[in-house]
Amino acid sequence: MQGFEFFCPTKIVCGEHALDKLPRELEARGVAHPLVMTDAGLVKLGVAARLTNVLDAAGVAYDVFDQIPPDSSMEVVGQVARLYAERGCDGFVAIGGGSVIDTTKGAAASLACKGVDFATLQGSEILTRDLPPFIAVPTTAGTGSEVTLVAVVADTEKHAKLSFTSYKLVPHAAILDPALTASLPPKLTATTGMDALTHAIEAYTSIQKNPVSDAFAVKAIELIGENLPVACRDGANVDARANLALGSLLAGAAFSNAMVGIVHALGHSLGGLCHIPHGQAMMMLLPHCVRYNVENAIHVGLYGELLAHLAPARASALPASAPAAERDRAFCEHLFSLNESYHGQYGVPLRLSEMGVERPQLEAVAKQARYDGAALYNETEITLEVAWEILEAAF
Repeated sequence: MQGFEFFCPTKIVCGEHALDKLPRELEARGVAHPLVMTDAGLVKLGVAARLTNVLDAAGVAYDVFDQIPPDSSMEVVGQVARLYAERGCDGFVAIGGGSVIDTTKGAAASLACKGVDFATLQGSEILTRDLPPFIAVPTTAGTGSEVTLVAVVADTEKHAKLSFTSYKLVPHAAILDPALTASLPPKLTATTGMDALTHAIEAYTSIQKNPVSDAFAVKAIELIGENLPVACRDGANVDARANLALGSLLAGAAFSNAMVGIVHALGHSLGGLCHIPHGQAMMMLLPHCVRYNVENAIHVGLYGELLAHLAPARASALPASAPAAERDRAFCEHLFSLNESYHGQYGVPLRLSEMGVERPQLEAVAKQARYDGAALYNETEITLEVAWEILEAAF
Protein backbone atom coordinates (compact mmCIF):
# COMPACT_ATOMS: atom_id res chain seq x y z
CA MET A 1 0.00 0.00 0.00
CA GLN A 2 1.27 3.46 -0.89
CA GLY A 3 1.31 6.11 1.82
CA PHE A 4 -1.56 8.57 1.97
CA GLU A 5 -3.17 11.24 4.16
CA PHE A 6 -6.84 11.71 5.02
CA PHE A 7 -8.18 14.72 6.92
CA CYS A 8 -11.76 15.45 8.03
CA PRO A 9 -11.75 17.48 11.25
CA THR A 10 -15.38 18.62 11.09
CA LYS A 11 -17.65 17.62 13.95
CA ILE A 12 -20.79 16.09 12.43
CA VAL A 13 -24.18 16.47 14.14
CA CYS A 14 -26.74 14.50 12.14
CA GLY A 15 -30.37 13.46 12.48
CA GLU A 16 -33.86 14.72 13.31
CA HIS A 17 -33.82 17.87 15.44
CA ALA A 18 -30.04 18.18 15.02
CA LEU A 19 -30.51 21.93 14.57
CA ASP A 20 -31.64 22.20 18.20
CA LYS A 21 -28.04 21.49 19.21
CA LEU A 22 -26.72 24.64 17.49
CA PRO A 23 -26.59 26.80 20.66
CA ARG A 24 -24.56 24.12 22.41
CA GLU A 25 -22.10 23.98 19.50
CA LEU A 26 -21.74 27.77 19.54
CA GLU A 27 -21.16 27.81 23.29
CA ALA A 28 -18.54 25.08 23.00
CA ARG A 29 -16.60 27.33 20.61
CA GLY A 30 -16.99 30.48 22.69
CA VAL A 31 -19.29 32.17 20.18
CA ALA A 32 -21.65 34.72 21.75
CA HIS A 33 -22.60 36.80 18.68
CA PRO A 34 -22.50 34.90 15.37
CA LEU A 35 -23.15 36.27 11.92
CA VAL A 36 -25.82 34.09 10.32
CA MET A 37 -25.20 33.67 6.59
CA THR A 38 -28.04 32.74 4.23
CA ASP A 39 -29.84 33.83 1.07
CA ALA A 40 -33.08 35.66 0.34
CA GLY A 41 -34.78 32.54 -1.01
CA LEU A 42 -34.30 30.63 2.24
CA VAL A 43 -35.58 33.64 4.19
CA LYS A 44 -38.69 33.77 2.01
CA LEU A 45 -39.33 30.04 2.43
CA GLY A 46 -38.97 30.29 6.19
CA VAL A 47 -36.02 27.88 6.26
CA ALA A 48 -33.62 30.45 7.70
CA ALA A 49 -36.18 31.23 10.41
CA ARG A 50 -35.91 27.65 11.66
CA LEU A 51 -32.33 28.43 12.62
CA THR A 52 -32.86 31.94 13.98
CA ASN A 53 -35.81 30.67 16.05
CA VAL A 54 -33.45 28.22 17.75
CA LEU A 55 -31.03 31.05 18.50
CA ASP A 56 -33.85 33.26 19.79
CA ALA A 57 -35.11 30.53 22.08
CA ALA A 58 -31.61 30.11 23.51
CA GLY A 59 -31.11 33.86 23.94
CA VAL A 60 -28.20 34.03 21.52
CA ALA A 61 -27.57 37.44 19.98
CA TYR A 62 -26.82 37.42 16.24
CA ASP A 63 -26.79 39.39 13.01
CA VAL A 64 -27.98 38.14 9.61
CA PHE A 65 -26.59 38.58 6.10
CA ASP A 66 -29.10 37.24 3.57
CA GLN A 67 -27.98 38.71 0.24
CA ILE A 68 -25.83 35.85 -1.05
CA PRO A 69 -26.37 35.21 -4.78
CA PRO A 70 -26.68 31.74 -6.38
CA ASP A 71 -23.01 32.02 -7.37
CA SER A 72 -20.91 33.43 -4.55
CA SER A 73 -18.82 36.39 -5.66
CA MET A 74 -15.73 38.28 -4.55
CA GLU A 75 -17.81 41.44 -4.01
CA VAL A 76 -20.14 39.70 -1.57
CA VAL A 77 -17.21 38.14 0.29
CA GLY A 78 -15.89 41.65 0.93
CA GLN A 79 -19.30 42.94 2.07
CA VAL A 80 -19.65 40.12 4.57
CA ALA A 81 -16.17 40.60 6.04
CA ARG A 82 -16.89 44.30 6.59
CA LEU A 83 -20.28 43.62 8.20
CA TYR A 84 -18.77 41.00 10.53
CA ALA A 85 -16.20 43.49 11.80
CA GLU A 86 -18.68 46.37 12.09
CA ARG A 87 -21.18 44.36 14.16
CA GLY A 88 -18.57 42.82 16.47
CA CYS A 89 -19.39 39.23 15.52
CA ASP A 90 -17.25 36.39 16.84
CA GLY A 91 -18.20 33.44 14.63
CA PHE A 92 -20.17 32.30 11.59
CA VAL A 93 -23.22 30.12 11.09
CA ALA A 94 -23.93 29.40 7.41
CA ILE A 95 -27.34 27.98 6.52
CA GLY A 96 -27.79 27.28 2.82
CA GLY A 97 -26.29 25.54 -0.16
CA GLY A 98 -22.80 25.61 -1.59
CA SER A 99 -22.84 29.30 -2.48
CA VAL A 100 -23.74 30.34 1.07
CA ILE A 101 -21.12 28.09 2.64
CA ASP A 102 -18.41 29.05 0.12
CA THR A 103 -19.13 32.76 0.62
CA THR A 104 -18.76 32.22 4.36
CA LYS A 105 -15.45 30.45 3.82
CA GLY A 106 -14.22 33.41 1.78
CA ALA A 107 -15.29 36.02 4.32
CA ALA A 108 -13.87 34.00 7.22
CA ALA A 109 -10.56 33.59 5.39
CA SER A 110 -10.37 37.32 4.68
CA LEU A 111 -10.93 38.08 8.36
CA ALA A 112 -8.39 35.47 9.43
CA CYS A 113 -5.83 37.23 7.27
CA LYS A 114 -6.81 40.63 8.70
CA GLY A 115 -8.51 41.98 5.61
CA VAL A 116 -6.18 40.55 2.98
CA ASP A 117 -7.87 40.44 -0.43
CA PHE A 118 -9.37 36.95 -0.62
CA ALA A 119 -8.43 36.75 -4.31
CA THR A 120 -4.75 36.63 -3.35
CA LEU A 121 -5.37 33.36 -1.50
CA GLN A 122 -6.39 31.52 -4.68
CA GLY A 123 -4.66 28.20 -5.20
CA SER A 124 -3.63 25.39 -2.87
CA GLU A 125 -2.72 25.91 0.79
CA ILE A 126 -2.02 29.63 0.50
CA LEU A 127 -4.13 30.32 3.59
CA THR A 128 -2.09 29.79 6.77
CA ARG A 129 -4.27 31.24 9.55
CA ASP A 130 -7.21 29.63 11.34
CA LEU A 131 -10.73 30.80 10.54
CA PRO A 132 -13.07 32.25 13.16
CA PRO A 133 -15.48 29.62 14.58
CA PHE A 134 -17.58 28.37 11.69
CA ILE A 135 -20.63 26.09 11.76
CA ALA A 136 -22.20 24.99 8.46
CA VAL A 137 -25.85 23.96 8.19
CA PRO A 138 -26.51 22.68 4.64
CA THR A 139 -29.99 22.96 3.12
CA THR A 140 -29.19 20.94 0.01
CA ALA A 141 -27.72 17.46 -0.24
CA GLY A 142 -25.26 18.22 -2.99
CA THR A 143 -22.09 20.23 -2.57
CA GLY A 144 -20.69 18.65 0.60
CA SER A 145 -19.11 22.05 1.26
CA GLU A 146 -19.81 21.61 4.97
CA VAL A 147 -16.82 19.23 5.19
CA THR A 148 -14.62 20.25 2.27
CA LEU A 149 -11.37 22.18 2.03
CA VAL A 150 -12.53 23.88 -1.17
CA ALA A 151 -14.27 27.19 -1.85
CA VAL A 152 -15.29 28.26 -5.34
CA VAL A 153 -16.05 31.96 -5.69
CA ALA A 154 -16.94 33.87 -8.85
CA ASP A 155 -14.90 36.77 -10.17
CA THR A 156 -17.71 38.57 -11.98
CA GLU A 157 -15.36 41.00 -13.75
CA LYS A 158 -13.25 38.23 -15.31
CA HIS A 159 -16.19 35.83 -15.81
CA ALA A 160 -14.29 33.09 -14.03
CA LYS A 161 -14.69 30.91 -10.98
CA LEU A 162 -11.74 31.08 -8.62
CA SER A 163 -10.85 27.96 -6.67
CA PHE A 164 -9.39 28.08 -3.17
CA THR A 165 -8.06 24.95 -1.50
CA SER A 166 -6.85 24.78 2.09
CA TYR A 167 -7.45 22.58 5.10
CA LYS A 168 -7.94 25.87 6.97
CA LEU A 169 -11.21 26.34 5.02
CA VAL A 170 -12.91 23.24 6.47
CA PRO A 171 -15.86 24.23 8.73
CA HIS A 172 -15.49 23.33 12.39
CA ALA A 173 -18.91 21.69 12.67
CA ALA A 174 -21.66 20.55 10.31
CA ILE A 175 -25.29 20.17 11.35
CA LEU A 176 -27.37 17.87 9.12
CA ASP A 177 -31.07 18.17 9.91
CA PRO A 178 -33.42 16.50 7.38
CA ALA A 179 -36.16 19.05 8.13
CA LEU A 180 -34.06 21.71 6.40
CA THR A 181 -34.05 19.91 3.06
CA ALA A 182 -37.70 18.80 3.10
CA SER A 183 -38.88 21.88 1.18
CA LEU A 184 -36.37 21.41 -1.65
CA PRO A 185 -38.42 20.75 -4.81
CA PRO A 186 -37.85 17.54 -6.83
CA LYS A 187 -35.95 19.29 -9.63
CA LEU A 188 -33.38 20.79 -7.24
CA THR A 189 -33.28 17.61 -5.19
CA ALA A 190 -32.30 15.73 -8.36
CA THR A 191 -29.63 18.17 -9.53
CA THR A 192 -28.01 18.59 -6.11
CA GLY A 193 -28.13 14.84 -5.53
CA MET A 194 -26.41 14.19 -8.85
CA ASP A 195 -23.83 16.81 -7.89
CA ALA A 196 -23.05 14.76 -4.78
CA LEU A 197 -22.92 11.59 -6.86
CA THR A 198 -20.40 13.28 -9.16
CA HIS A 199 -18.21 14.11 -6.17
CA ALA A 200 -18.17 10.49 -5.06
CA ILE A 201 -17.51 9.06 -8.54
CA GLU A 202 -14.72 11.52 -9.30
CA ALA A 203 -13.13 10.93 -5.89
CA TYR A 204 -13.15 7.18 -6.58
CA THR A 205 -11.43 7.65 -9.95
CA SER A 206 -9.01 10.44 -8.99
CA ILE A 207 -5.26 9.85 -9.19
CA GLN A 208 -5.13 10.88 -5.50
CA LYS A 209 -7.65 8.30 -4.25
CA ASN A 210 -6.85 6.24 -1.16
CA PRO A 211 -8.53 3.45 0.83
CA VAL A 212 -10.26 5.83 3.25
CA SER A 213 -11.59 8.16 0.55
CA ASP A 214 -12.73 5.07 -1.37
CA ALA A 215 -14.71 3.87 1.64
CA PHE A 216 -16.40 7.25 1.99
CA ALA A 217 -17.10 7.46 -1.76
CA VAL A 218 -18.59 3.97 -1.99
CA LYS A 219 -20.91 4.53 0.98
CA ALA A 220 -21.94 7.88 -0.48
CA ILE A 221 -22.83 6.23 -3.79
CA GLU A 222 -24.92 3.61 -2.00
CA LEU A 223 -26.83 6.22 0.01
CA ILE A 224 -27.41 8.50 -2.98
CA GLY A 225 -28.40 5.66 -5.30
CA GLU A 226 -30.95 4.31 -2.85
CA ASN A 227 -32.37 7.56 -1.47
CA LEU A 228 -32.28 10.16 -4.25
CA PRO A 229 -35.28 8.73 -6.16
CA VAL A 230 -37.25 8.46 -2.92
CA ALA A 231 -36.45 12.03 -1.85
CA CYS A 232 -37.51 13.32 -5.27
CA ARG A 233 -40.84 11.46 -5.08
CA ASP A 234 -41.53 12.20 -1.43
CA GLY A 235 -39.69 15.23 -0.12
CA ALA A 236 -41.14 14.75 3.36
CA ASN A 237 -39.54 11.31 3.76
CA VAL A 238 -37.29 11.98 6.75
CA ASP A 239 -35.14 8.86 6.35
CA ALA A 240 -34.49 9.52 2.66
CA ARG A 241 -33.62 13.17 3.32
CA ALA A 242 -31.29 12.30 6.20
CA ASN A 243 -29.53 9.55 4.24
CA LEU A 244 -29.16 11.80 1.21
CA ALA A 245 -27.64 14.56 3.36
CA LEU A 246 -25.23 12.04 4.86
CA GLY A 247 -24.35 10.73 1.40
CA SER A 248 -23.56 14.26 0.26
CA LEU A 249 -21.36 14.82 3.30
CA LEU A 250 -19.47 11.55 2.78
CA ALA A 251 -18.94 12.42 -0.90
CA GLY A 252 -17.65 15.83 0.15
CA ALA A 253 -15.20 14.30 2.62
CA ALA A 254 -14.05 11.83 -0.05
CA PHE A 255 -13.32 14.42 -2.72
CA SER A 256 -11.89 16.85 -0.20
CA ASN A 257 -9.06 14.34 0.19
CA ALA A 258 -8.96 12.57 -3.18
CA MET A 259 -9.99 15.62 -5.26
CA VAL A 260 -12.14 15.61 -8.41
CA GLY A 261 -11.40 15.66 -12.13
CA ILE A 262 -12.68 16.30 -15.63
CA VAL A 263 -16.36 16.82 -14.78
CA HIS A 264 -15.50 19.61 -12.36
CA ALA A 265 -12.90 21.17 -14.64
CA LEU A 266 -15.54 21.57 -17.34
CA GLY A 267 -18.29 22.46 -14.87
CA HIS A 268 -16.33 25.27 -13.25
CA SER A 269 -15.67 26.75 -16.67
CA LEU A 270 -19.33 26.50 -17.65
CA GLY A 271 -20.32 28.21 -14.43
CA GLY A 272 -17.87 31.07 -14.82
CA LEU A 273 -18.41 31.76 -18.53
CA CYS A 274 -22.02 30.67 -19.09
CA HIS A 275 -23.46 30.98 -15.57
CA ILE A 276 -24.72 27.40 -15.46
CA PRO A 277 -25.59 26.42 -11.86
CA HIS A 278 -22.97 24.03 -10.54
CA GLY A 279 -25.26 21.11 -9.72
CA GLN A 280 -26.92 21.34 -13.12
CA ALA A 281 -23.55 21.39 -14.85
CA MET A 282 -22.39 18.30 -12.94
CA MET A 283 -25.58 16.41 -13.77
CA MET A 284 -25.35 17.19 -17.49
CA LEU A 285 -21.65 16.48 -17.84
CA LEU A 286 -21.21 13.37 -15.67
CA PRO A 287 -22.53 10.70 -18.09
CA HIS A 288 -20.71 12.25 -21.06
CA CYS A 289 -17.40 12.40 -19.19
CA VAL A 290 -17.78 8.81 -18.00
CA ARG A 291 -18.64 7.69 -21.54
CA TYR A 292 -15.53 9.41 -22.87
CA ASN A 293 -13.41 7.68 -20.23
CA VAL A 294 -14.99 4.29 -20.89
CA GLU A 295 -14.60 4.57 -24.66
CA ASN A 296 -10.96 5.60 -24.26
CA ALA A 297 -10.12 2.87 -21.73
CA ILE A 298 -9.60 5.31 -18.87
CA HIS A 299 -10.32 4.09 -15.32
CA VAL A 300 -10.87 0.55 -16.65
CA GLY A 301 -12.77 -1.50 -14.09
CA LEU A 302 -13.23 1.30 -11.56
CA TYR A 303 -16.67 2.28 -12.84
CA GLY A 304 -17.68 -1.37 -12.92
CA GLU A 305 -16.70 -1.68 -9.27
CA LEU A 306 -19.23 1.06 -8.46
CA LEU A 307 -22.11 -0.47 -10.40
CA ALA A 308 -23.33 -2.73 -7.60
CA HIS A 309 -23.32 0.19 -5.16
CA LEU A 310 -25.27 2.56 -7.42
CA ALA A 311 -27.54 0.10 -9.22
CA PRO A 312 -27.61 -3.34 -7.51
CA ALA A 313 -30.35 -4.67 -9.79
CA ARG A 314 -28.45 -3.75 -12.94
CA ALA A 315 -25.25 -5.25 -11.57
CA SER A 316 -26.95 -8.54 -10.64
CA ALA A 317 -28.43 -8.80 -14.15
CA LEU A 318 -24.92 -9.10 -15.58
CA PRO A 319 -23.33 -12.56 -15.63
CA ALA A 320 -20.63 -13.15 -13.05
CA SER A 321 -18.17 -13.62 -15.90
CA ALA A 322 -18.91 -10.20 -17.45
CA PRO A 323 -15.60 -8.45 -18.23
CA ALA A 324 -14.63 -5.17 -16.60
CA ALA A 325 -15.27 -3.20 -19.79
CA GLU A 326 -18.86 -4.45 -19.95
CA ARG A 327 -19.49 -3.46 -16.35
CA ASP A 328 -17.99 -0.05 -17.03
CA ARG A 329 -20.36 0.43 -19.97
CA ALA A 330 -23.33 -0.65 -17.85
CA PHE A 331 -22.41 1.93 -15.23
CA CYS A 332 -22.21 4.63 -17.89
CA GLU A 333 -25.56 3.59 -19.36
CA HIS A 334 -27.14 3.75 -15.93
CA LEU A 335 -25.99 7.35 -15.46
CA PHE A 336 -27.65 8.31 -18.74
CA SER A 337 -30.83 6.50 -17.71
CA LEU A 338 -30.89 8.32 -14.37
CA ASN A 339 -30.66 11.68 -16.11
CA GLU A 340 -33.38 10.72 -18.59
CA SER A 341 -35.60 9.66 -15.71
CA TYR A 342 -35.20 12.97 -13.87
CA HIS A 343 -35.66 14.86 -17.12
CA GLY A 344 -38.90 13.03 -17.87
CA GLN A 345 -40.34 13.28 -14.37
CA TYR A 346 -39.19 16.70 -13.21
CA GLY A 347 -38.09 18.60 -16.31
CA VAL A 348 -34.39 18.70 -15.44
CA PRO A 349 -32.47 20.06 -18.49
CA LEU A 350 -30.02 17.63 -20.03
CA ARG A 351 -28.48 19.70 -22.84
CA LEU A 352 -26.32 22.80 -22.65
CA SER A 353 -28.41 24.34 -25.39
CA GLU A 354 -31.47 24.06 -23.11
CA MET A 355 -29.63 26.26 -20.59
CA GLY A 356 -29.00 29.04 -23.10
CA VAL A 357 -25.42 28.10 -23.97
CA GLU A 358 -24.52 28.96 -27.56
CA ARG A 359 -22.17 26.76 -29.60
CA PRO A 360 -19.59 29.55 -30.19
CA GLN A 361 -19.12 29.74 -26.41
CA LEU A 362 -17.84 26.16 -26.21
CA GLU A 363 -14.34 27.03 -27.42
CA ALA A 364 -13.78 29.49 -24.57
CA VAL A 365 -15.22 27.02 -22.07
CA ALA A 366 -12.92 24.26 -23.34
CA LYS A 367 -9.84 26.52 -23.18
CA GLN A 368 -10.55 27.64 -19.63
CA ALA A 369 -11.30 24.09 -18.42
CA ARG A 370 -7.80 22.94 -19.38
CA TYR A 371 -6.30 25.17 -16.68
CA ASP A 372 -8.82 24.51 -13.92
CA GLY A 373 -7.30 23.09 -10.74
CA ALA A 374 -9.49 19.98 -10.94
CA ALA A 375 -7.77 19.02 -14.19
CA LEU A 376 -4.60 18.26 -12.23
CA TYR A 377 -6.18 15.19 -10.64
CA ASN A 378 -7.54 13.62 -13.82
CA GLU A 379 -5.84 10.44 -14.99
CA THR A 380 -5.16 11.91 -18.42
CA GLU A 381 -4.48 15.43 -19.65
CA ILE A 382 -7.58 17.42 -20.49
CA THR A 383 -6.64 18.65 -23.94
CA LEU A 384 -8.60 21.23 -25.88
CA GLU A 385 -9.82 18.45 -28.17
CA VAL A 386 -11.05 16.29 -25.29
CA ALA A 387 -12.86 19.19 -23.63
CA TRP A 388 -14.44 20.20 -26.94
CA GLU A 389 -15.58 16.64 -27.67
CA ILE A 390 -17.36 16.29 -24.33
CA LEU A 391 -18.97 19.73 -24.51
CA GLU A 392 -20.23 19.00 -28.03
CA ALA A 393 -21.73 15.72 -26.81
CA ALA A 394 -23.54 17.55 -24.01
CA PHE A 395 -24.63 20.45 -26.24
